[in-house]
Amino acid sequence: MKSILGIVLAAASGLVLAQSGGIGGLKFDPSPAQAGKEVKITISAEGEPNFCGMEVHFDDGSESRNIKVDGRETRFPVTIAKTYAKPGTYSIKAEGKKITTHFPCVGKAEAKLVVEGAAAPAKAAAPSCPEGWKMMGKPGKAGNFGCKAGKGAMMPKDPLTCGAGLESYANEKTKQIGCRAPKRK
Repeated sequence: MKSILGIVLAAASGLVLAQSGGIGGLKFDPSPAQAGKEVKITISAEGEPNFCGMEVHFDDGSESRNIKVDGRETRFPVTIAKTYAKPGTYSIKAEGKKITTHFPCVGKAEAKLVVEGAAAPAKAAAPSCPEGWKMMGKPGKAGNFGCKAGKGAMMPKDPLTCGAGLESYANEKTKQIGCRAPKRK
């Protein structure tokens, strides 16, 4: 009986030695993150834990992620990707958890991640007519516009630069130029 107990104690102490160190810290790239874009969360370790399980909580209502560290395919530092839909400050936690045959990693790490709102789309330049030309009405919502030649105005040598999805047009007969949606063929 003593020899069986000795084997069990030796095996248990071996597990403790194999688990030297534990979850150390969290880093984010980029930081601050941006809503709708991927952020990389890196979990570091103190020492070299190589056969343990951990759970990562994201604080946005999504499911936690379970990770098995096996020392071969998955080892510290562990990097996972996450996309946050809304701006805010999120408390990210990594803590040990028994996952199937993997005992919990020792330790725990927690850090705040700031997620900023999505960048505003760049505004298109306001449509304008060349010198000597006058705008006909107001520009359309898509950025389309037309210009009529003033007294003595010459047709431009180069076509107008138009916004995305628009094409330049010129009509020498009516002395009109502008940008419009492409004509269907």
